Amino acid sequence: MSVSPIRSEAVRKYFTETPIKPEQPDNSGNQNQMITGGVLLFVALFLFVSGNGLLVLLGMAAGYFGFRSLSKGYSESSEKKTSYEQACARYQNDYAKAEPKPSDEQMDRWMSSDIENIIKESLKRLGLEHDDYKANPFLLGGPAELQETQLAVGRDGKIRYSHLNILIVFLTEHNIASYQCTHNLIYGQTLDDNTQEFPYKEITNLQIKTINKKISIVNGRREFANGVQQFALYTTGANVIEVVYSFSQSADLNGELVKVGSEDTIAAIRKKLEEYKKKYGR
Repeated sequence: MSVSPIRSEAVRKYFTETPIKPEQPDNSGNQNQMITGGVLLFVALFLFVSGNGLLVLLGMAAGYFGFRSLSKGYSESSEKKTSYEQACARYQNDYAKAEPKPSDEQMDRWMSSDIENIIKESLKRLGLEHDDYKANPFLLGGPAELQETQLAVGRDGKIRYSHLNILIVFLTEHNIASYQCTHNLIYGQTLDDNTQEFPYKEITNLQIKTINKKISIVNGRREFANGVQQFALYTTGANVIEVVYSFSQSADLNGELVKVGSEDTIAAIRKKLEEYKKKYGR
């Protein structure tokens, strides 16, 4: 599925850091230097005109220091002006790449729309066309572990990511069917996906653990985020389904991660496994 260039540009801006406007340089010191230099040159001219040998010598010294002060003040002031103009040009260019940003609400609407399309694709890929499955998908997701994943903290204080790892689970009578994909929110595209299906009897462990992961942040650095919550499901065949879905209270990043799905997914899977074990004794 492709989205409009307007949306792609807006989402890209949302995840682009807004530059800080450069401050106008303080040239007061350089202006004082030029005034001092001008005064000394005027004094030097006056002393030269006097014709007195000693005064002429003093005039030469005054002229030297006056010219030096004037030249230095003018040169430094010109450099500051040029540097400021270049900084302003960069700022205007970078600002146009980052602003105006879409609202947090608009970002969430786009994400919800993408997830609806992903659910439709998962039903097709898993061959689950029954209405019971369509009405009851379980979702869980979080930031994708990609170099290009970017982070932005919205005006609402919530953390959003440009690339998502999304897990969709369907609980059938005897099997758990899953569809997992990496989704690019900027272009509304699924970058890669896979499906898995396991009988409940082959599931050996459901685990929620707190781990440290490298997460890309908005300015391109990748740093460890302590306290990332990860859901993992293990089977007898050494298969595993896992997805990062939340930050714990000890996480380094300040703010609440915008949730993809809910923790009800974990509770539903756990409940289904318990029901199966009681019913079939496995």
